[in-house]
Amino acid sequence: MKIVFSGSTSDTGNRVLSKLVEKFGSDAITCLVRPTSDITFAEKLKVQTVIGDVTEPETLIQQLNCSVIYLDMTHPKHYHKSLEAVITAGVERAYFVTTTGIFSKYNQFSQIYKDNEAKIKASGIVYTILRPSMIYGSMRDKNMHRLIQFLDRYPVFPLFGAGKSLMQPVYVEDLADGIVAAIAQAGTENQEYNLAGLSGIAYQEIVDTILTKMNRSVLKINIDTTLAANIAKFAQKIPGFPVTEEQVLRLQEDKVFDISKAVNELCFYPRSFDEGIGIEIEEMRSLGMIS
Repeated sequence: MKIVFSGSTSDTGNRVLSKLVEKFGSDAITCLVRPTSDITFAEKLKVQTVIGDVTEPETLIQQLNCSVIYLDMTHPKHYHKSLEAVITAGVERAYFVTTTGIFSKYNQFSQIYKDNEAKIKASGIVYTILRPSMIYGSMRDKNMHRLIQFLDRYPVFPLFGAGKSLMQPVYVEDLADGIVAAIAQAGTENQEYNLAGLSGIAYQEIVDTILTKMNRSVLKINIDTTLAANIAKFAQKIPGFPVTEEQVLRLQEDKVFDISKAVNELCFYPRSFDEGIGIEIEEMRSLGMIS
C-alpha cells in the first residue's frame, strides 16, 4: 500500500499521519506539502515529503498513479482541483475529508462543499467521504480554545438566542481514529460518514461545562439573534466589519449529525464533550494559557 497524503501539516493532519505510520509504516506514506509548510513532524516520523499544492493540480499529478491511495485533508473548497489531478493520474481509490458544513441551509458557506462532494461522487473514482463536525482538543483549535480563553478572562459572556442551538463537536483524536479506520477497513468504498461528537449539546451547556471545569462563574447575557442579525446586515457594509448577517443567523442553526453509520461500520466511538473538553482545559492550564 502506498498513500499520498495532502493536508498532513495541520494539527489534525499530524495526528492522522501518526496513526497512519503506526498502522502502515512510514515507508507507505508520502506527504504533499507546500514550500512554506512546517515538516518537522513528518521528519520526526521519517515520512517522505514532496513539494506541491492541491490548488496547482500539475504538482499533485506528479505524485499520483493508479496504484496509490490518495488522502486529501486540505480545504474542501479546493477539492475540485485535487479531484482533477486524481482523475488525470488514474487514481482508483481516494479519501476526501470534507465537512458537516454541507448540511447548513446557508449557502454562502455550504454551496462550494455541496458542489465538490457532488463532483467527487460523479467522478467515477472509488471514493470515501468523511465529514468532521467542529474539531476541538488541539493546541491549534480556533473555536473552543478562544471560548475557553474568553471565559477565563472576562466576567460577562453574550449568548445569542439564549444559547439553545445544538452543536456536536468532535475531539481531534477521535476524528483521527475515524479517518484511519476508514482507510484500514474494507467495505468503505463509495461511502459517506459523519464524524461528529457523541451527541448534540446546547451551546449554553457547552459554556456551562467549560465554566464548571474551570471553577469559574460569569454573567451570561442573552442577545436576541434577529436583532443581532439585522445590525450585522447593515454593519457588514462597513469595510473590515468582522461579522456578516449569515454568520449570526448560523448561530441559531442546530448542528447535530447522525454518526450511527460510522459507529457501526468504522467502530467510531467518540468521547463525550465533558471528557474531551476537560482534557483540553487541563492541557491549556499546564501550558499557562489559562489561569
